[in-house]
Amino acid sequence: MPVRTPHFPDLLFGPAERLRRWEDALMGLLAAHGYRELHPSLVLRDTVPDGALRFFDGDELVALRWDFTMALAGLLARRFPEPPERVSYAGAVFRRPVQPWEAVERFEVGCERITTEGQSSTEADVELARLLMAIPGVLGLKSAILHMGNAALVRRPLEAEGLSPELAAEVVAALSRRAPHRVAQALEGHPSAARLSAHAQALLSELDGPASLAALSASPYAELLQEEVDHMDRALQALLPILPPNLELRVDLADVAGLDFYTGPTLRLWAPGAQQELAAGGRYDRLFPGLGRPWKAAGFCVRLSRLLDLAETRPDLFEQPR
Repeated sequence: MPVRTPHFPDLLFGPAERLRRWEDALMGLLAAHGYRELHPSLVLRDTVPDGALRFFDGDELVALRWDFTMALAGLLARRFPEPPERVSYAGAVFRRPVQPWEAVERFEVGCERITTEGQSSTEADVELARLLMAIPGVLGLKSAILHMGNAALVRRPLEAEGLSPELAAEVVAALSRRAPHRVAQALEGHPSAARLSAHAQALLSELDGPASLAALSASPYAELLQEEVDHMDRALQALLPILPPNLELRVDLADVAGLDFYTGPTLRLWAPGAQQELAAGGRYDRLFPGLGRPWKAAGFCVRLSRLLDLAETRPDLFEQPR
């Protein structure tokens, strides 16, 4: 079983074998779809974020790799004048825990799909969703739930209304609690209060699938968000006919996790009994332009450390390996 010492896991025989088997299977799945592995350095010398594990290399402050997406972005922007369309990665990241029981060293496998001007981002988003749909079967999960959201459904109305960062954060926090009345309380007296409150009601409608998208027609921002709604509808129409029997697809219009990073469709994979998402990703089109590259990108990360813990505490959720 994984043993925390106190935040660095020692994997004994069973989990160590499981980790290696899962890594190989996932990287094989990605390779079969044209994703080629990049392995950014474990030691980062760029800007060191507060949450990273930092140390001095001589007189220079450096950090252990804290996030694959950011490490890959820096590598790609520096080394490639034209981006590879599909890249994958596997390994550990090191991040200071938010909760005392969380590990610092975390094992991940993931991928990134990069598009340039003229290429369809819808096709890339559907491609990533199809890959994520296949992952429960690769890992031996008996059943799973895939949540599809879109960060733009929240981001664009907030930007259109010109809310201050502090007020926008209050609205996002209320949406994360699934509490439309708190949205109204946070916005009391603001000129956009009625519009954003009505939008919150539409986002939190107790519907699912394509019906959730139809509920957005009641939003005051329906016209503003029509392109995003059409994008999600095309993705749903492509994915629903090929949905595996052990996977449930849900639409979560009020998904605000990672809103400061994601710009479009988001994906989150859960399993019954899991307290945290097992894989997550989405579209983050502002990342590469911020590094001087006019590229769009989307990707996802499979959180193998959480899966190892789940396999230990809930082995009944997994098929026995053959």
